[in-house]
Amino acid sequence: MAFQERLALSLTLTLGGQSFVIPGGQVEAFSVDLQPHGFTAEVSFWTGLEKDDGPLFTAFATPDLLDVKLSISGGYPVPQPPPKPLILHGLARERSLEARTHGPVGGAPVRFRRYTVVFEDAARVLWRQHRPTELRTDFALKTLLTEHTAGAFTLDFDWDVLDEKRPLVCLALGEDAPGVGLYDFVAWLADTRGGVWAYDCVKDQYGLWGRKPAVSGAKLLSRTKVERLDVVIPAIPRNAARVLNTSTLKSSTLEVPASKGAGVAGIHQDHLVRTPIVSVVEQRQALEVNRLRVPQRRYRMTFNHFPTVPVSPWSGLRVEGLLWGSSVVGSGEDLRVVELSLSARTLDEGPHAGLQLKDTGFEVEMSLLAERASDTTVSLPAHHAPRYPIHVEGKVLSPGGGEKDRIYLLSEDKKTSVLTWRVKVPLWNKDVSVPAEPGFFPGHFYFPPYKNARVLVALHFDRAELHRHLDWADAARLPQDGQGDGILLGKNDTSQTSIVHDFQDMKPVWHLERTSGPDTETVRMAEGTMMFRTKELPGAASVTPTFDVSPQVETARADLSAGVGGAMGETTAAYRVASGSSQAKLDGASSETQAALESAQAEVSAKVSEAKAELQGALSGLEGRTSSLTRAASEARAALEQLK
Repeated sequence: MAFQERLALSLTLTLGGQSFVIPGGQVEAFSVDLQPHGFTAEVSFWTGLEKDDGPLFTAFATPDLLDVKLSISGGYPVPQPPPKPLILHGLARERSLEARTHGPVGGAPVRFRRYTVVFEDAARVLWRQHRPTELRTDFALKTLLTEHTAGAFTLDFDWDVLDEKRPLVCLALGEDAPGVGLYDFVAWLADTRGGVWAYDCVKDQYGLWGRKPAVSGAKLLSRTKVERLDVVIPAIPRNAARVLNTSTLKSSTLEVPASKGAGVAGIHQDHLVRTPIVSVVEQRQALEVNRLRVPQRRYRMTFNHFPTVPVSPWSGLRVEGLLWGSSVVGSGEDLRVVELSLSARTLDEGPHAGLQLKDTGFEVEMSLLAERASDTTVSLPAHHAPRYPIHVEGKVLSPGGGEKDRIYLLSEDKKTSVLTWRVKVPLWNKDVSVPAEPGFFPGHFYFPPYKNARVLVALHFDRAELHRHLDWADAARLPQDGQGDGILLGKNDTSQTSIVHDFQDMKPVWHLERTSGPDTETVRMAEGTMMFRTKELPGAASVTPTFDVSPQVETARADLSAGVGGAMGETTAAYRVASGSSQAKLDGASSETQAALESAQAEVSAKVSEAKAELQGALSGLEGRTSSLTRAASEARAALEQLK
């Protein structure tokens, strides 16, 4: 429903170090779509004679970043103290202008310029174009996200997922994930980890929270401002969930029941994990319990006057009082605004009317969507999931020995028995741990990746895997003429064993050679011959045994680090499982209590209505009897009058 209202507007444009304030009377039209996580707005305005807006025209035509601030206030009568205006602060996404001729002055045409700006909240504009690809180790997500704000906006954190220092964090938002920016990553993170991504236009601040904040200071919304109130029943998830661990070491199925009264037997969503660590599976179960939320009823309010209380998302409202009535749905409870839609067009005719006025008349359409304060469901922007893994090159790390020694270091977490290797990723100069697994070899082959071997590493969001090997060891590759195959075992060219099968004179030859300094042993099988030989090369230096404790030190350090990290991870997992379970039970109990109260209230209202109906019937019956008595008395009085 459209209504007419006088609104006070102020529009400030800042670009190229200059600020331009546009009076409200110059605004022709504007529209706003405010969501819990941001907004999109459009505003069109006229300027006076073209010679008067030269600086604005010049600045507007440059590619400089355009900062926009639109202030909207209205509503009469104005309460005391007056309410704060609705302020939208963002960055321009699109801009355009046109010129319109308005008659001649002194023989020259007079033109007005009409400017149009489409602007959004800063994170939506900047982070949709920001697509970093980087690797961090021993890093907290809140520190990472703060670094990427570019100073354009602020973030408020209240989520343990962001506080945790992770062994590895990978942002994979470059060319490997076309169309996916950091904005998508944040929305995906909140979606998959059960968090809240929010924007508060009152504070001009973003929030990443573990759950919605409580509604405080809810304001009474006047019934005279609302044309109609509709109850919206959102879609109810009917599925349960299951967490399936496919690991053969700890295979399990953990159930996540559907919300009471909402689920349909046999309907469920399965989530696959593969890990030998039980706490990781339990943590995933707690996460899915938190994500399986049931939305409550919502309220769509359409206005016939501009409200005098805050109605932007995250504001608190109450609908109660004599004008609302006691039976209105939502009465007596706190509501949280979820969405606000507002559009207006000036009532003035032409670009020249009321240009310098701060306020003017508009034809307005305005509505909001509110939810109950106890609703835990989260609204997130539409987004694309980042594509993992990405593949980068790395070099295997192993302490001690020479630069070309083919040695390896294997670390073991004493609590989980998980084995890992360390790999350096030169692009970011970071060391990551990868699971020590046979890869494409069957289990009876044991070929650990050796020091400085080039490998391809698969980087996921918070873990890494060794994808494949990229080169051969020195002296392992054989001449092409012999079409040979070989295996090179051992530490280096002075301490190794090689096995080679090739072709000489078009006939197969098998050759085994052990080398330890000057000492060599050889076995060779060729056409019609078999040779066994052992010898010591004359003049060759003997191998002097050395004792390098670097591997033991690094192994102990890695084991300690893995143990500490495992203990911290286990503690974090236990905390999340316990807190998630407790919160789920609390939310469930709150919902059940609220439902019971509503049921009791409905029952009481029904009984009151029934009692009123019975009382009304009794009064009606009594009225009938009274009428008979009155009639009889009138007849007796008339008879007495006749006797006189």
